Amino acid sequence: MIDFSLRFGVFLAVFSALLIWQWRRPRGTLLQWRQRWRHNLFLLGIGALCVRVVQPVLLSIVAVMNQDVGVLSVFELPFWLIVLLSILLLDCLIYWQHRLFHRVSFLWRIHRVHHSDPELDVSSAVRFHPIEILLSLCIKAVAIWLFGIPLEAVLIFDILLNASAMFNHTNARLPASIENRVQRLFVTPDMHRIHHSRVDLEANSNFGFFLSIWDVLFLSKRAQALDGDEHLTIGLPSTKTYQPTSFKEVLLMPFKTFKRHR
Repeated sequence: MIDFSLRFGVFLAVFSALLIWQWRRPRGTLLQWRQRWRHNLFLLGIGALCVRVVQPVLLSIVAVMNQDVGVLSVFELPFWLIVLLSILLLDCLIYWQHRLFHRVSFLWRIHRVHHSDPELDVSSAVRFHPIEILLSLCIKAVAIWLFGIPLEAVLIFDILLNASAMFNHTNARLPASIENRVQRLFVTPDMHRIHHSRVDLEANSNFGFFLSIWDVLFLSKRAQALDGDEHLTIGLPSTKTYQPTSFKEVLLMPFKTFKRHR
């Protein structure tokens, strides 16, 4: 109960702060926010229910039962270092999971729900199909079991991941004077915006959510849009204008075939 309350409390605080930021200093005008927010908040509700039911059983119990027999337990390390290494391992895992969801056809059909948002703002961070959320929980559970990641690291990482995902989807931008410095370590809104391009080459770059070092290390970072940011269009890759018009359509997206350049 404390775990859920802490996650939810931090989520509300970060969401509210970023909402104020993009309201006070918007990056651009959002023309379709009413329909988008309905879809995104519905997905948030379903996703929260999935996490609330599944995660305490699937992740927390695995972490508690396995922290003395995983890979990390082989090394006699101080607890703070185990937590730090666990966070790095989980973030690297999320990076490769994200790349995998772009590479494998049936996984992409699920993940494209996230990319179907025709505009970006803080609500886009929660636009994930419930199937993807459940798959992600299962992948994370395997990593927790394999490495023996402690419960404290799982909680800290989930809070960091959710906060950073909301940050880098926000309809705002950092001052130019600090953008490059922050981007050396963390994913920024300008960096992640390129990933949401309708152009395949741009969408298949900048896969990180929290740390930007994985995109640099694994050669997937793109610093600028191909034709400049002013010509970058947000939405489902390989389409020109497509966007779901109803929540039913959003939920059925993984089971539909789309014509390219629609």
